[in-house]
Amino acid sequence: MLGWIRIPCAHAHRLLSERMDRAIATDDRWRLRLHLMACDMCSRFERQIDLMRVAIRRFGE
Repeated sequence: MLGWIRIPCAHAHRLLSERMDRAIATDDRWRLRLHLMACDMCSRFERQIDLMRVAIRRFGE
């Protein structure tokens, strides 16, 4: 039953990357949020992506 909720890290990374360019679907957003709550490595990857996004915006100013 919970199999549809769990996503592998590779899928989480793809969703994090897609989220930079566009809004992701609500169900994917929930799955990603649950995954990030349980996975320290993917949470770290999310912080790295956010840091890069900030740096790119500042570079463009």
